[in-house]
Amino acid sequence: MPAAHLTLREEDVVRLTLEFLHSRDLHISQLSLERETGVINGQYSDDVLFLRQLILDGQWDDVLEFIQPLEALPDFDMRKFTYSILRHKYVELLCIKSEANLIAAGTNGSVDNAVEEVVKVLSDLEKVAPSKEEYSGLCLLLTLPRLTDHLQYKDWNPSNARVQCFREVHPLVEKFLPGDRKSTDPAHPVTSAKNDRLIQLIIKGILYESCVNYCQAKATGSKESEQVF
Repeated sequence: MPAAHLTLREEDVVRLTLEFLHSRDLHISQLSLERETGVINGQYSDDVLFLRQLILDGQWDDVLEFIQPLEALPDFDMRKFTYSILRHKYVELLCIKSEANLIAAGTNGSVDNAVEEVVKVLSDLEKVAPSKEEYSGLCLLLTLPRLTDHLQYKDWNPSNARVQCFREVHPLVEKFLPGDRKSTDPAHPVTSAKNDRLIQLIIKGILYESCVNYCQAKATGSKESEQVF
């Protein structure tokens, strides 16, 4: 029987960690790890990776410009895509407006600019909102002193919101921006961790270690045989 050969790359460990952080909504840590290692847990085409980076950088206008050619395709829901992007842009602008209100302290220039931009985006949202009720809910946010005063946004931060935005729009564009991500090493194609793989491996490792310790304790007659964990 041939001997088994196991190859474990550091980037595989990074992907396991990224998947764990992503599934726990720890996106600030996730994005920091991505930037530091250059590893992304996903099999995305180059176009999707570019779109993802635009969203993570908050380049909302560039996102819409990049996707604009897809509007001509009958199966692409440009309205839904635009609404999702503008909604996230609007929420971020509300956060900026709140900060401007705190920092301005007697000067109205930055506050006026922030409000003007918010109103403009809100006007654009009215054209693509799926319902009047949803649009009214967005308008209501404008009346709050701080975005975090709203229950839905009490734990809001830009990193989490941008990752969530990509999660929303990726299914809309996935089939229109095809192509697997190419690996620099043909012998090791790009893979992705999923289904809480890190936790599964840790549990299996603990069980294996516990079984080994238990068997050793039984063989030696140690009283520690009952303490497998």
